[in-house]
Amino acid sequence: MKNAKILSASIFTALIISACVSTPKKIDMEKLPMEHRWDAGQISTLENLWLKNLEPKKDITNRVVDDPDAATLGKKLFFDTRFSADGNIACATCHKPELHFTDGLAQAKGLAQTKRNTPTIVGASQHTWYFVDGRTDSLWAQAMGPIENHLEHGSSRNHFSHEIYKDADLRAGYERVFGPMPDISDLSRFPYHAGPIKKDKTASKAWRSMNKTDRKIINNIFVNSAKAIAAFETQIQPKSSRFDNYVEALINKDSNKMLSTLTTDEAAGLKVFIDMDKGKCMICHNGPLFTDLEFHNIATPPLNVKRYDFGRRKGVSQVKRNSFNCLSEYNDSKDRSCDELKYMVFHEEETMAAFKTPSLRNVTKTAPYMHAGQYKTLSEVIKHYNKPPPTKVGMNKLLDIDLSDLEIKQLEDFLKTLDSPIAADISLLSKPK
Repeated sequence: MKNAKILSASIFTALIISACVSTPKKIDMEKLPMEHRWDAGQISTLENLWLKNLEPKKDITNRVVDDPDAATLGKKLFFDTRFSADGNIACATCHKPELHFTDGLAQAKGLAQTKRNTPTIVGASQHTWYFVDGRTDSLWAQAMGPIENHLEHGSSRNHFSHEIYKDADLRAGYERVFGPMPDISDLSRFPYHAGPIKKDKTASKAWRSMNKTDRKIINNIFVNSAKAIAAFETQIQPKSSRFDNYVEALINKDSNKMLSTLTTDEAAGLKVFIDMDKGKCMICHNGPLFTDLEFHNIATPPLNVKRYDFGRRKGVSQVKRNSFNCLSEYNDSKDRSCDELKYMVFHEEETMAAFKTPSLRNVTKTAPYMHAGQYKTLSEVIKHYNKPPPTKVGMNKLLDIDLSDLEIKQLEDFLKTLDSPIAADISLLSKPK
């Protein structure tokens, strides 16, 4: 009798649990507006673009990339203007947190006007190549470039190292991550301004006057500091947008959430975006970051036809010669395969005037657009793709997409749904006190 009661109680409990388990939802696509109806293939495509399917990439060449102390140091270096020649330029001068880590200018301006647009650093740790021409192959190597660029910081690696050494707080932060900092106070051995900089004869001469061992000491400080900056930048990632919430609602078969998340025009623009016969956008803008991270010639009008920007064509030779590339001694990984670098595309017809595909996440916050800020609005960009002009140099890889005015507007409406906050601790988004 006792066993019967136990069995009866077990059956009752099972029935209660069964009743509490929700029946799998089903969306009756036929009852949804046409813009919100998706077939299995389209749903699979949308899942491919969903931010929750982004697999974080870890830079194995940077051993401190996940070190909180390195990120803290990197943040201080990122916002500090003392590393520039005039004491007024920092990384944050062009990568302003309030402008989604861009500067809102057509071309970046440091000590002088550059010829390139400032890309955002949000999600940059996921990339393979850096700068719009891909002339470096790690986030930390990229961080070193502007320091010695005469148009940007106009400084040198020795100047950079001395500023850290003589500041007690920065030096303590450095030593917390990398161990004791070498004594570089002897200016006869370590000139204040020195580095192998072609555009700066004074710095180059001073660099050549140093012996090999002392140059190595400075290089190590410079590389370590750049890796700390990269550790900080790696914390700056995109957050889920309305588009991502829509995909999640679709996967969860929540039609009410779908209809309240995207308007019919935004959903229609999404259909245009993923349609390989209509918008063709996903030829280059695919994956959770909406970029293939590759280089393409899309016939963007040049700023100056007499001094044409050859983009990736020069970038491939620069990254191969870079003293801090994946194959260098500064790679912290034991793995020196460096397949991306070894097997990168270098043929002229593929690289001439080609530029890196940018992420479309938060694209409304990163205007002006194209590699030199040639277009002010998204509408202008879409119209460029709709009827691409003939290219001045190299091979134009674009095909006419022939969208109507309504489809252009709907596509722009969709792109606005990719806006989102930054997924980072709020303390990382402002200048240190």
